[in-house]
Amino acid sequence: MRKLAVICTLGALGALLALVVVSQVPTKRMQRKSVKLTKVSRIAQLRGTQARNLIGKEVQVQGYYYDGSIPMILDDIKLVEMDKIIPESRYVPIAGPKPRGLKSGDRVSLTVKLEKPAGGDPVYLRKESSVLRFTSSTPVKKLQATRLRLPAVQRHVIKVIGRVRVIPRYHAVLIAGGWDAANNHVRYWNDLKTMYAILRNKGYAASNIHVLYAGGTARDASMPVHYAATSANINTVFNQLKTRVKANDTLYIMLNDHGSSNALCLWNHTTMSNTGFAAQVNKITNHDKMIIQMKQCYSGGFTQPLTRTRRSVMASCSPSQVSWAHSSLQFGEFTYWYFAALTGTKPDGSGSVNADANHNGKVSITEAYNFARAHDTRPETPHFEDNGASPWHSGAMPSGGDGVRSSSIYLP
Repeated sequence: MRKLAVICTLGALGALLALVVVSQVPTKRMQRKSVKLTKVSRIAQLRGTQARNLIGKEVQVQGYYYDGSIPMILDDIKLVEMDKIIPESRYVPIAGPKPRGLKSGDRVSLTVKLEKPAGGDPVYLRKESSVLRFTSSTPVKKLQATRLRLPAVQRHVIKVIGRVRVIPRYHAVLIAGGWDAANNHVRYWNDLKTMYAILRNKGYAASNIHVLYAGGTARDASMPVHYAATSANINTVFNQLKTRVKANDTLYIMLNDHGSSNALCLWNHTTMSNTGFAAQVNKITNHDKMIIQMKQCYSGGFTQPLTRTRRSVMASCSPSQVSWAHSSLQFGEFTYWYFAALTGTKPDGSGSVNADANHNGKVSITEAYNFARAHDTRPETPHFEDNGASPWHSGAMPSGGDGVRSSSIYLP
């Protein structure tokens, strides 16, 4: 009788790595005995060239279910809390019907066939090297409850109330690249659409807000998407704005989702360098105020290239840090508290806040930054620059000459 080979791998520091057991149909001589287990490996062995000999076979997988971008099984749920690109070797996407009764963060064990993407699969799966092919009868066992529970996506976090004042003097550019379908977390859409709603409620005309999101398709009807988040489209938008923005105008720019060292991640595995993006922004020479709010990993590396007079520049983290999600995974950590400060209400509807530090009945850009910085509990260091001269400063503003000018800047 052939031996059963079972290898169990435990991740260091308590991180559970997903296990995969590949089963084969026993030979005729073994029909009355248990199924032979021929190989045990990590999720990495189900991806890329390593999966070559496993395609078409049933595998038993242990890992974490996640459906904040596309349905997938991860080897560590913490991967989705940071705004870093998830390596292909750390997840396997799910094709077919979503498993019932599961919530993102559940640790599961399941037996399912590993396949190549098929022609009938969604477009976002076509470039994946392998998928777990689910059917309505795929057995899924929940191993344990986890600390992570995602609430239902807030479809209308902030409503535009009443008649919106059309004021052409205010312009905005909102960008979230997403990188690819597997890494385009729902919090990037929520961040953008919340900022969009805030701007609309403050009087920004819809025609003056340019939204560049992922592949160019909206997740729901709460916000229009005008362009895919590509370098070419960023160039198109800023070429338009360089003639539209006038001397008395304000331009609000928001960058979101992933970043690499000195670069902004865009759609379809492309990037734009910090100096390249600054060159686009520098096309706007005729303006009164410019507010640049950045959320992506290593966003601090964009501060120096963007520093100029009449600009308020804030980043959620330093040039050497990754940025993080809020504990709900529905928003970024910094943006969650920044939105709360600007609106007086937490964006998930869990309570009200008051960021009006000087009690004048409105919240300035400096006050919103200070409130977000003070409530940010993740290992990231927000910082601020608004006097047109390096260096930037962290901590409460004003500090080192920064923060004074933005103390008198309010969204209209």
